[in-house]
Amino acid sequence: MKTKIISISIITLCFLSIIVGIINTSVKTIEAKKKSDQSASSFFKSFSSEGDKIALISMQGTISSDMSSSLIGEPDSAEGALKALERAVEDNSVKGVIFRINSPGGTVAMSQEIYGTIMRLREIKPVVVSMADVAASGGYYVASAADRIYADPGTLTGSIGVIMGTLNVQELMTQKLGVKSVVIKSGKFKDTGSMYRPMTTEEHTLLQNLVNSAYQQFLTAIIDGRIKRNDKYKIEKITLTEQILKKYADGRILTGEQAKTLGFVDKLGGLYEAKKDIRVMAKVSETFPVTPYNKPTGFTEMLFSTTESLIPHKNIESYMPLSLSYPRQPLFMWE
Repeated sequence: MKTKIISISIITLCFLSIIVGIINTSVKTIEAKKKSDQSASSFFKSFSSEGDKIALISMQGTISSDMSSSLIGEPDSAEGALKALERAVEDNSVKGVIFRINSPGGTVAMSQEIYGTIMRLREIKPVVVSMADVAASGGYYVASAADRIYADPGTLTGSIGVIMGTLNVQELMTQKLGVKSVVIKSGKFKDTGSMYRPMTTEEHTLLQNLVNSAYQQFLTAIIDGRIKRNDKYKIEKITLTEQILKKYADGRILTGEQAKTLGFVDKLGGLYEAKKDIRVMAKVSETFPVTPYNKPTGFTEMLFSTTESLIPHKNIESYMPLSLSYPRQPLFMWE
């Protein structure tokens, strides 16, 4: 009997020990997870700025939503810049935005998305554009939504217009390679712009009308964003007239110096001048922080962003005119 009681006691103690061990392990796991979360939080905070700030958002390269060349996209791509602008609209700690552009333009729709976001943004906080080497065509399209535009004297801008391209390889395919294309279509315009046959006069007229429509949208955007500006900021602004706009909106490229003389930009200068003036517009101190706002939002993005910066993305398409990379598509692009 005594032996039985001892056995039961030992079994009970073992059972209790197991339960206590499980509880301790769970507690330690929770504590470890909390420490890990705190460490991760501290890690990511190092890439962002707490408190009020002027957001510096940059956009490099072709304006396009195409992210096929990257696993997760690059923070300063058009897609990354759009996301940063959208965050800035909702972020109350952002008191103003400097949008740094280095782009020869790109697709119509993506240019319009960025333009529209800047127009919404400037309703609630000041926005200025700082042009780098190039801010042409679609680059100027999005810039025209800002309260003020800054360019260096040698910046290349302008190129207001629309371009569309396709190829005709029928002779190469049929006479040189002996290949003939056979197309089955539901309507006569379904393969308009096909590279396997010459374009008809009717098709050319159709595409020209499409380009003209996009061009008129370009002019309207500049009129609404720049000519009709009605802000009360004390920073100097240069007036652009519709007469000047229509005269020079023929696709020609302009230097920053020429653009200022004509009214397409407000002031000659770089980031220094843009930072100085945006602080005045936002009514903050001369030492108010200007913080880079294009940033990865998680560890995976940060990892790939860092890794991809070390890997060149150049391929044969990088050296082709963009109109050939986007055949049969109207573009706000300087080529």
